[in-house]
Amino acid sequence: MLEVNFENHNRTLKVEPGTNLREAAIANKLGIYAHIFKLLNCRGRGLCASCRVEITSGQVPERNEVENKNLAKALKKNPNLRLACQISVEDNLVVRTHV
Repeated sequence: MLEVNFENHNRTLKVEPGTNLREAAIANKLGIYAHIFKLLNCRGRGLCASCRVEITSGQVPERNEVENKNLAKALKKNPNLRLACQISVEDNLVVRTHV
């Protein structure tokens, strides 16, 4: 089991390797969406970029084409940004939401 620590929520989840970060957060009632995006989001397809998180510790797979496209401007300010819906947890992580 791997651990994912959500800094903003002061909670740590234990997840199986390969678990999708967005799905793990939702299953454990951790709000990764801000404001209206709690209702209006793309449901994990990587189109809206509203599940943006900052990985502050741990290794995650390389960004895919969807992330590169939707985070292009934001990555100039913060290179640690990722889309939770596109991350497969393969290491212990520390995650900051609502960035």
